[in-house]
Amino acid sequence: MKTIPLLLGLLASTCLWEPSASAGDSDPCVEAASKGQQLRDAHQLVEAREQFRLCGTAQCTAAVQGDCATRLADVERSLPSIVLTARDRSGADLVEISVSVDGQPLLQRLNGLSVAVNAGPHTFRFERPGVGSLDRVVTVREGEKHQLVAVTFDVSASPLGPTAQKSAGAGAAPKSAGNSPGKTVGWAMGGAGVVALGLGAISGLIAMVNKGGAHCDSSGVCDPDTVSGIKSAALLSDIGWVAGGVLLAGGFSLILFTPAGAQGQTAAIRLVPVVTPSGGAVVAGARW
Repeated sequence: MKTIPLLLGLLASTCLWEPSASAGDSDPCVEAASKGQQLRDAHQLVEAREQFRLCGTAQCTAAVQGDCATRLADVERSLPSIVLTARDRSGADLVEISVSVDGQPLLQRLNGLSVAVNAGPHTFRFERPGVGSLDRVVTVREGEKHQLVAVTFDVSASPLGPTAQKSAGAGAAPKSAGNSPGKTVGWAMGGAGVVALGLGAISGLIAMVNKGGAHCDSSGVCDPDTVSGIKSAALLSDIGWVAGGVLLAGGFSLILFTPAGAQGQTAAIRLVPVVTPSGGAVVAGARW
């Protein structure tokens, strides 16, 4: 008869012990402490910090609070942080920039404060409204505080955005396509040819005037003082006519047969005629 009460007592003890054990296993403080340690071992320090903060509250027992406080301090020392900054091409700080990390939202606007992130390589995307986005791949080192992650937007803020700006620039390129150096030289040569022809005509006229006043006789003998000037003017006239014809022909050939190319450095030829009573000269200059 004593056996039956003993069995009933053991059964009652088992039933009373099982609910108590289950209650301990479901204690949120104990669960947070356990989960925080698992995350700490996996180097997910941001998530581990949140768990240790939960089990360090006044709702948990003193023993659990003390253990979680110690582990939280260890996590805080190892947890790295970054400071996100963005500037424009002039070096001015930008504020209205949203940032995501590895595809997850991080900040809606920059504020200069440090942000805690887990250690490891991360892709930070900076987005500027109306302009575009920039990506930075950074390896965040465990234990390093206030690591700087900075970008520079090398475009002006515009409602068109960088794609539209690029299209506008591409459409403007053909506007200067026909202004090739060959055609520029052709026009310069043509102008120089006209100047040379004019110089030849003026020099010929001077030679005729000088010959008329040289008192030449029927045999062709003239005043010796004027012979040199007459010969110089006549020679310059011949050179002007020949050079003018060559320059005109060459210039029109370049204009007609040079294909249109990209705009390059402007080439130019400058001729300045100088005419005196005893002859003339041409002062020439060129730029390529």
